[in-house]
Amino acid sequence: MGYKKLDEVMELLNDELDGFNKALEKLEKLTENVDNIKISPDTSQIEHMLKEHLNSERTKSERIQGSLQNFGQQISKARMVPKAQLWLQYAIWAISLVVISYLSFQVARIDRIRERAFIEGEQSEISNLKGYFDHYPEHYQTYKNWAKEKDSLPNHK
Repeated sequence: MGYKKLDEVMELLNDELDGFNKALEKLEKLTENVDNIKISPDTSQIEHMLKEHLNSERTKSERIQGSLQNFGQQISKARMVPKAQLWLQYAIWAISLVVISYLSFQVARIDRIRERAFIEGEQSEISNLKGYFDHYPEHYQTYKNWAKEKDSLPNHK
């Protein structure tokens, strides 16, 4: 029984070896064909494709650069505040400056205004008193006597 199986295994191995030998013969024939084929390295198509790709990338880069420059110009021209609002703000500043200048000029003149008001008030009172004393001469006499007494007494403060 052991020999039968061994014979079967031997037959299978023999068939496998025959198939392997046939495959080797085919491989040898193909190798001879490959050895006879000469391959010449031709990179012209690859170079052409690379040049086309480089040109397309260059044009894309130029378009992007132009877009960036245009965008930069638009940003530099852009304003956060509208022109009308800006002019209104300048006008308010100018008016404020004029008002502050006028008020400081008036404050600087206040001493002269006080002097003038005092002189005008004094003259007005003198003219009022003169008219009163002209109307009542006896009161004027009483006033003169009182002024003499006042000048003769020493000042006590």
